[in-house]
Amino acid sequence: MSLDLTVRHGYEVEVAQVDETNLVMTVLVINTDGKASGRHIFDLKTLAGADLAKVCREAYPIAFEEVAP
Repeated sequence: MSLDLTVRHGYEVEVAQVDETNLVMTVLVINTDGKASGRHIFDLKTLAGADLAKVCREAYPIAFEEVAP
């Protein structure tokens, strides 16, 4: 799935759409030495017509660059 998400340095994010209304987002946190330090998995319930990128950014905001208004 391709969403307009700009990920911060030190994070990797994968988003998969499970069905029409559900997403799973996996955030991998990378230490400064390049080793993975944590993995967070979110089952994001969304509504039809929701901005899926916004849903992801709100679930784990530290992993994403700020969005210009």
